[in-house]
Amino acid sequence: MIRLRPALRLGRRMAFAKTGRAALVVALIGLPTMGFAGVSVLFASTQATTAEQLRYDLGHAQAQMTTQQPDARGMRQDPVHWTNIQTEEDSPAANADDDTPYADVTEYVPKGAISIPVTTTDVVLRGAHGPIGTTATLGETWDPVLDGRWHVLDGTAPTARDQAMMTPAMLAKTGLHIGDTLDVTDPVTKRFTITGTMRDLGQDPDESAVYLPWRSIAADAAPISTGRSDAGAVTVYLPTVAPTWSEIKRLNDHGIVVQSRPVVLDPPDERVDGFSGPQSLGWYVAGLGLVGVFALFEVGLLAGAAFLVGTRADARSYAILTSVGAERGVVRSVVAGSGLVLGTAGAVLGTGLGIGIGALAFHLLDDGNVNAFPGLHVPGVMLLCIAVAGVLAGVLSSLTAARAATRVNVLAGLRGSLRPETPSRAATRRRRAWGPLLIVVGAVMTLACGIGVLVLNDRPEQSGQRDHWAWVVGAGVAIGPCLVQLGVAICSPWVLALVARVSSRFGLAARMAGRDARRNPVRTVPVLASVMSVVFVASVVITWNASQHAQYVRDYEYKSAVGVATADIQRLDSRSFPQGYDAAVTARAAEVSARVFDHDRIRVLGTVDEQPTEEPSTLTQLHLWERPTGCGDEFCGSWLEPGGSQHVLTGTVDDYAVLSGHRPSAEVRDALADGRAVSLWPEYVHDGAVRLDTFHHRSWEDATSPDPEHPDATTTIPAVLDEQDPPIQIGVFMTKATAERYRVPAVDGILVTRLDGEVSPEQFGELASAWQSYGGSARAQASAPTFFYESGPVDASAPVRALALALAAAVTIGATAVAIGLARADGRRDDEVLDAIGAAPRLRRRTTAWQAAILTTVGAVVGTVLGLLPIRALTLRFDAGPAGTSHMPFVADWPVLALLAIGLPVVVTFGTWLTAGRSRRLALRRAH
Repeated sequence: MIRLRPALRLGRRMAFAKTGRAALVVALIGLPTMGFAGVSVLFASTQATTAEQLRYDLGHAQAQMTTQQPDARGMRQDPVHWTNIQTEEDSPAANADDDTPYADVTEYVPKGAISIPVTTTDVVLRGAHGPIGTTATLGETWDPVLDGRWHVLDGTAPTARDQAMMTPAMLAKTGLHIGDTLDVTDPVTKRFTITGTMRDLGQDPDESAVYLPWRSIAADAAPISTGRSDAGAVTVYLPTVAPTWSEIKRLNDHGIVVQSRPVVLDPPDERVDGFSGPQSLGWYVAGLGLVGVFALFEVGLLAGAAFLVGTRADARSYAILTSVGAERGVVRSVVAGSGLVLGTAGAVLGTGLGIGIGALAFHLLDDGNVNAFPGLHVPGVMLLCIAVAGVLAGVLSSLTAARAATRVNVLAGLRGSLRPETPSRAATRRRRAWGPLLIVVGAVMTLACGIGVLVLNDRPEQSGQRDHWAWVVGAGVAIGPCLVQLGVAICSPWVLALVARVSSRFGLAARMAGRDARRNPVRTVPVLASVMSVVFVASVVITWNASQHAQYVRDYEYKSAVGVATADIQRLDSRSFPQGYDAAVTARAAEVSARVFDHDRIRVLGTVDEQPTEEPSTLTQLHLWERPTGCGDEFCGSWLEPGGSQHVLTGTVDDYAVLSGHRPSAEVRDALADGRAVSLWPEYVHDGAVRLDTFHHRSWEDATSPDPEHPDATTTIPAVLDEQDPPIQIGVFMTKATAERYRVPAVDGILVTRLDGEVSPEQFGELASAWQSYGGSARAQASAPTFFYESGPVDASAPVRALALALAAAVTIGATAVAIGLARADGRRDDEVLDAIGAAPRLRRRTTAWQAAILTTVGAVVGTVLGLLPIRALTLRFDAGPAGTSHMPFVADWPVLALLAIGLPVVVTFGTWLTAGRSRRLALRRAH
């Protein structure tokens, strides 16, 4: 310890002896630390504390309670996450059916307790440009005790049942102002006076909402007295009374769940099994750790090169230290002390700046939605870990330099010689043995584990439990390419020697740059490895992304032609279960939709409902003559299987043209005109006809599916085949006259129209509003029309590729800057010689550009090629595979990979040439 203190003191002094080198190391450590600290602060600010969550859930109230299950014993809630429940086996709650009533939560309010009931219901308002459908919140949400959940922005709270409040967005949408009257036209006709504005703090500030007094429209709108409304359950807030855990369990026996402030703050040891809490924190820690390890590796390479160059520049100091009797441990401590000091400086500066950047980002992104950003949080433990990792990066980066400092030639160092140390023959032999060995072992391991992945995926029975072999082969696919990269890095001196030999043909500057790269592996190899590793990651991401998209395109199933939007209008029961089609409901849906989509007419098509209902009825299904390829004996996930939707459609020739996206052929037009059907799939047509199978007395409760080989009745319709490329999810098309002729039970239920693009959220809102305003009695039978726009397999991975390229470019530019800076510092004497012999400044400029070109090109090309290896291993396939499986193909995005391997080095080289210094340095004469 006595010897260690002066060594660390000397290391601290030497760390800042060269300001430029110290600033470089501090920046290399501080920049990643700053990024991780900023991300940690921003992410922590999205995670609500218990107090913040209670502030939003309850405001200043002590508890809230609502009905969640039928009124039957056997349900238990979690004391903290109060909406998470579990039901005891064979209990009345587990055996409850649809006829089991729900408890009225207002009847279970503790005696003498003040309560604020709140619910929601759908209403229609009279706006400046027409009716506006929205969801109204009923209850005294403006009460100060609920401030925190809702917040009054302007005006005063209502004091009578004919007064209301709105959000600013709804106020602007209706064209009204505070003090104006608001007309509710549905479900009742009533006028309210707007007294102010307020908003739900857990929603975006631009959300539209209206707030009405309790029971102001309840008599005709919704059966609130039962504890449940049409739009949502009744929630009762208790401002002064907080039920105990025993009282909560008694309420659970009636299907009521309770959030009690004292219980949440001091929960009993009776948590609900199987609830692990939010998983975003685990993914965040895992992702941050993975990226952190990679960043530590990159920093270690570049900072290690800086320390090695510094060790060679300070060889005289270490030679003097050794000549006066300092042991190797002391010399190592001096260099490690420099790494400790610089790592600490970078970590402290990076962490401090990161906290400031994270806080700034929080204030810029916070829009007032407390669910998104509940408050500014500084995660002390995580920031401490990040700072320690930064310090550790500085120490580890200096270890190789510390080892090199103990091997300084004392006589040459005292003389001031800066000649690069020639590696020993033993070290050269080890490199020649280990480099190729690691390359071969890594490649074999990757391919072997890729075959293991293939074997595991082709097993006939896939278990949902953890598979330890999957972890083994997955780790092998990940570790194998890393071993190959390590082998390439070990062999890189010979690679650079080959490049130097080739580049010598391109002039003096290229020859000097190649010679410098070959003779100074202590600074060129780490930079080359840094570029190679980050380009490898980018290549893996780009290739994986391209392969996944190719699989998505191959397996994509078109519902219709691109540019066509369809809506399935089914009647729904009180539980939102489909109950078939109704022509009147569909017609009303078409009229409402035409108010929103007025650029093209809404087409109404008939369809055959192939799904059984709750009550026994006659079921008609399209017969499948030939099972699709890739289906097993018992199961097929293909859309062609009977029992789906839109297998049989009826309409006009123009409707068929819209669905298929092109003008029908003469054969198809003649067939439809002659009363024949058109099959879009060869699996449905047999001997020039399609067949419809009829099954009587079928319902949901049937134990077996209808047997297509033994139908109760069949209908055969002449048909022609019109295969589509690509295929679309329409089985058979016929005119409505043909359906009536053959007694096909087709009912109007499909809406079709052309659109210029995806249905926007605003259009969805307009549809819901129009349906609420003009749907009439059909609203009770079906929900608002929801159109699906067929856009085809859109490639949404461009941001991922751009991010991968940006990451590779950022690290490559940084590594190149470090390499050039170290080369200029290490090659100062060479520059002096060039100045002395009268070399032009442009020679140094060209030499610098060639240095960047050699390192970035070799690293980028090797990294790009190695990035193909793991994806190729994961996509190995020697046969078609088991039935029903979808195998990811190997697809390389060659243009992007070419940009990564060739374009990136070209850009970096050109940037280096532009920024290289032009000034002539004075020649210094030294005597040796």
